[in-house]
Amino acid sequence: MSETVQLNGLVFDVRRSARRKTLGLTVDRGAELVAHVPVATSVEDLTRWINNKLVWVYRKLALKASVAPGLTTPEYVSGEGFCYLGRRFRLKVVSKQPLPLQFDGTQFTLRRDARPAESHFRRWYLETGTEWISQRVERLSRHTARKPEKIEVGDLGFLWGSCSKNGIVRFNWRVLQLPVRLIDYVIMHELIHLMEKHHGPKFWQALDRAMPDWLNRKDDLANMAKDHLVFGGIDNTRNITVVAATPSS
Repeated sequence: MSETVQLNGLVFDVRRSARRKTLGLTVDRGAELVAHVPVATSVEDLTRWINNKLVWVYRKLALKASVAPGLTTPEYVSGEGFCYLGRRFRLKVVSKQPLPLQFDGTQFTLRRDARPAESHFRRWYLETGTEWISQRVERLSRHTARKPEKIEVGDLGFLWGSCSKNGIVRFNWRVLQLPVRLIDYVIMHELIHLMEKHHGPKFWQALDRAMPDWLNRKDDLANMAKDHLVFGGIDNTRNITVVAATPSS
């Protein structure tokens, strides 16, 4: 039977781990609330800790509610705009062409019988993004002390990017819709994680040195994700948000 904590009308799923040393809280992609705790944490201590985080929780839930109605569902009709590297390119629906979806640098062309075409756009972004992002990582890694062991582009759900313990850096294919300066922020964020795994003072200091205007880019990323992406579904705070971990007593 799963363990839960109910507080102020909210239900938090409790996930205990013997390896965990701190308390953490996430607002998941569907607005599910999850508390990550060490095995020995008492329900009383956990409830008290969550109570101190309620303002943050309500803020995140309100943010998700405000973003959800703005997500755009493409219709795949001629004249519709699709973003690539921050620019909107028009779509032209055609009767015949070799591939379901093509891009010539000025417009997308979609074969009429390939609609709905989200899978074709996703495949195009994946194929285009792997090479483009790899080149961008190579350039930006000159500002950091380490390069990733491997770069992957895929569907990361509500994550913009991730960095594994073995040095593999992954990026969501949706970042290809963003302007280059915002993609650079996502890339740099993950490159810094190669050196600093957690969002502690050393992480932010390293990010400050490598990209002094990162905070402006982060704010712009939040607004861009909310207002302009055609293929929505990204949490515009960058990831499945985690409250700063607090040592467990």
